[in-house]
Amino acid sequence: MGKKHFQLKTHHLRHLVTHVEKGGILEGHRDVPETVREELYMEEQERLAKKNRKGGHENGLPYPPININVLPSQPSGTRLDVSGAPATAAAKGLGPLDIPGPRDEAVKEYGEWQVSQVTDDTLKTAFRQVCDVMLENGLDLEQVYKDQDPEFFIGKGIKMGIARRFVEDIQRWVKDVKKAIPIHEII
Repeated sequence: MGKKHFQLKTHHLRHLVTHVEKGGILEGHRDVPETVREELYMEEQERLAKKNRKGGHENGLPYPPININVLPSQPSGTRLDVSGAPATAAAKGLGPLDIPGPRDEAVKEYGEWQVSQVTDDTLKTAFRQVCDVMLENGLDLEQVYKDQDPEFFIGKGIKMGIARRFVEDIQRWVKDVKKAIPIHEII
């Protein structure tokens, strides 16, 4: 079709390879199978039609379509947080923790419990690093639980999964492990 050159894309080349594998000859432009030619012409026509449309959008309008997503209504008295800030424990409706014993010891015990939940030595080391970061910054489990902010630890070089697990599991540990310890063992 004249002297027009068409850019061959991967799927065109695959068709040509298949043609040759089936015994076809491909020594020049004239040997290109008719199906590939037709496909190239159709794609070029579609490309030109899109280019000529007003505004260039698929719907033919000078602006893109607008999608409006409606969220389920919220009960009165609550609001939807769209700030992008991490939800705190209070915002999530999580009650306060009651962790018996010294705060720094609770951090160490919780860290060792996290270590006991993995077998990989690298992960064990990473959980111990989170404890070190907490103690270096004077944080206790109650504070980290209230903030629900793994980004703090990520910013200190802790891997995302370790930081998230460490923050998210505090309530579970208190409920399932720490509170299960008889009071006479704490004293």
